[in-house]
Amino acid sequence: MKSPYHKILPSLRLVEMPEYAFGQLDAIKEELKAEGKEIIDLSLGSPDTQTDPIVLQALTDGMAKPRNQKYPIFSGLPAFKEKCSEYFEGRFGVKLDPKEQILPLNGSKEGIAHIAFAYMQEGHLTIIPSPYYPVHMRGTVLAGGNVYELPLKPENNFIADLDAIPEDVLLRARMLILSYPNNPTGAVVDKAYLEKAVALCKEYNILLINDLAYADIWFDEPDDKPGDRPRNKPHSILEVRGAMDIAIEFHTFSKVYNMAGMRLGFAVGNPDIVQTLYKLKTNIDYGVCMGVQEAGIAAVNLGDDYREQVRLEYQNRRDYIYDELTKMGLKVNKPGGAMYFWIPIPKRYIDENKNSFDFATDILEATGVAVVPGLTFGRYGEDYVRIAMVQPMDKIKIAMERLASYLA
Repeated sequence: MKSPYHKILPSLRLVEMPEYAFGQLDAIKEELKAEGKEIIDLSLGSPDTQTDPIVLQALTDGMAKPRNQKYPIFSGLPAFKEKCSEYFEGRFGVKLDPKEQILPLNGSKEGIAHIAFAYMQEGHLTIIPSPYYPVHMRGTVLAGGNVYELPLKPENNFIADLDAIPEDVLLRARMLILSYPNNPTGAVVDKAYLEKAVALCKEYNILLINDLAYADIWFDEPDDKPGDRPRNKPHSILEVRGAMDIAIEFHTFSKVYNMAGMRLGFAVGNPDIVQTLYKLKTNIDYGVCMGVQEAGIAAVNLGDDYREQVRLEYQNRRDYIYDELTKMGLKVNKPGGAMYFWIPIPKRYIDENKNSFDFATDILEATGVAVVPGLTFGRYGEDYVRIAMVQPMDKIKIAMERLASYLA
């Protein structure tokens, strides 16, 4: 019998998934470039600094090895996992078993999406602070689960109020996703907050996922006392007693090492949870390119001085942008980490029933400065736009001048 359908349809989960605003804005950017307009792109959080030559050489040398041109080892290059363990112990004071508690990933985004497929079933619930990094929601929904958006409010410095989660939500939840320093708000939390999250997840038997993409991009403040741990310096969830029972944490090489194009990250945590993610990955991919893992070893070996240099560059950008936005009369929270500013759209846009996409489009067309509309980051992202600190200072200064002129 001939099919009555005239089109092969994709999954409804995919059809109903909101489009990435990045793609829509890209089309406008290309039109403006064709007209000869200079674009200053502060949208995608892709670092502007080039990868260190030592890392590139390690990648070249690694890919020249015949073994690395074949299918990679499923569980990861042992030397890479040893290096991640070494970094982790030095940075967080937590000793990990490289064989059982570390898994290389094709970027942390891939791992976060796949952990949802490993644990969610139809109708299961994930609690996600909102606004959120899009894959926090998309992984769960594509896996057949549902999402409870826990609002991040400016009066709480964009820190999720764990006490506000309804009891019935906690009883239904299978996963809670945290991410501090936060994308897109730049908010940070202390260890006491993470301890509270661990206690909550243990009480309700919830898998705790910590997305620590910005572990090494945080901002010191002048009143931090010499010798004290800076209050904005991020903690690993695994520093919390008992977290190893219920938690997995994701790290990336994209940001501080400027390796976004190489797609490299790693997961750490509870051995059973890590092995469950590993089992899923063996069914759908072949692991991480081993030449890229060798580049990752070289990146970690750049050391604390390198990471501090990168951190200070972002801090200089943060300080300058914050001062300029404040001069424009914008009420913005000063980011404690990550590489973003979360900016409210002008009130007149709300009064005229316009949204963050309208504002982002108007800015792009009028000034050539690209930002991301807040609706990209969930229902509580509306009425904001995100600015990424991913241009050198000379470009950032031009962008701020253009924004000031437009807003005036």
